[in-house]
Amino acid sequence: MQIGMVTACYLPVVNGVTRMIELYKKYLTAAGHEVTVFTVGEPDEVSDEPDVIRTAGIAVGDTGYYLTIRYNRLARAKMREMDIIHCHHLLMSAEMARRYGRCPIVYTNHTRYDLYTGSHIPLPQAAADAVMRQLWPDLTDNCDVVITPSASVQDVMRAFGVRRPIEVIPNGIELTTFARPGSPHSKQDLGLPDDAIVFTYVGRLSVEKNLDRLVTQFALARDVDRRLHLLIIGGGPQAASLARMISEHDLQDSIHLHGQVHHDKIGNLLTAADAFVTASVTEVHPLTVIEALAAGLPVAAVASPGISDTVIPGRNGLLARQVSGLSAAIVALASQPERLAAMSAAAREDSRQYDIRRTVAQTLALYERLRSERPDLERRKEKILWRWQDRQPLVEQLARLLRPQD
Repeated sequence: MQIGMVTACYLPVVNGVTRMIELYKKYLTAAGHEVTVFTVGEPDEVSDEPDVIRTAGIAVGDTGYYLTIRYNRLARAKMREMDIIHCHHLLMSAEMARRYGRCPIVYTNHTRYDLYTGSHIPLPQAAADAVMRQLWPDLTDNCDVVITPSASVQDVMRAFGVRRPIEVIPNGIELTTFARPGSPHSKQDLGLPDDAIVFTYVGRLSVEKNLDRLVTQFALARDVDRRLHLLIIGGGPQAASLARMISEHDLQDSIHLHGQVHHDKIGNLLTAADAFVTASVTEVHPLTVIEALAAGLPVAAVASPGISDTVIPGRNGLLARQVSGLSAAIVALASQPERLAAMSAAAREDSRQYDIRRTVAQTLALYERLRSERPDLERRKEKILWRWQDRQPLVEQLARLLRPQD
């Protein structure tokens, strides 16, 4: 089968989406399929990885994302040869696949666009929701089936009016990388005391991850238990401001910024930790949480879609109802070593359902079904209009939401 992975960004950009595409490509190729990645990048960017076609685009700041209005000639021609196209972004992905593809199109929703819109654009959440109630259904109409990695986000997408069939296929990881890392680290390797209770966060350092709240909640927990340490692994636009915040609160001795680490090395670092913590409420089905479970780390987090599908309170972690309760969850895990050990064993056991081989098998079954049913033949008869006059109701609603109150 010729499979196209269409994405708004790809390696060397590091995030959960590019990691999933990398894994899909690896395991689908090993199963005998031909996988081509279609993406956008620098005009002179050349990929060392085979079967990656980059169309030149305009950089969106330093985000790693690029914009283009059309794919290059090679990408357009190659996309017409695909048996299945699998899109991984709502913008710069699904519409391109519909325009150039001649086969069924699958779209995986990796992002809480409703929450990201409010985080990254100065809009009230009500205005961001209005935007997504229009865009989410319209843009997913470019596809035949939507995949969501968690059932709770399936509910969110339905609430926002997505019309296409939605199937739940959980994200997967290479379990061995985290369950049995090649070079495990100890607390001493990281310069931490033997009696330290180490919580770790792994991920992008950006505003939607709620890292300022994480630092605040950890500081409250450490006031209760001075053995607590927080290891933050990752890079991103908030790295400098986070370092300043840690310094201003005199937390340099207990919160450690480890910086960006190659993905293959993260499992080694997790062996020095006792638990995982995140304050993010914008997740879909976070790979870093799954990786923590595979490493035997109970998770302290906030109950929210995506997280609640993965973390089972009292079994493999603890969930706070609000971010303000995260400090209590941290203290509760740190103060009960026997319970922590039991949760660690449960975390390893629960992670087995997220084996990437299982994810790929489920996705392949969907591909085969779509190749047989060919819903794209009916979809291609539909006319999708993208004229400003068709967006007048959205514009009027935004105007009402953004108008200053009298």
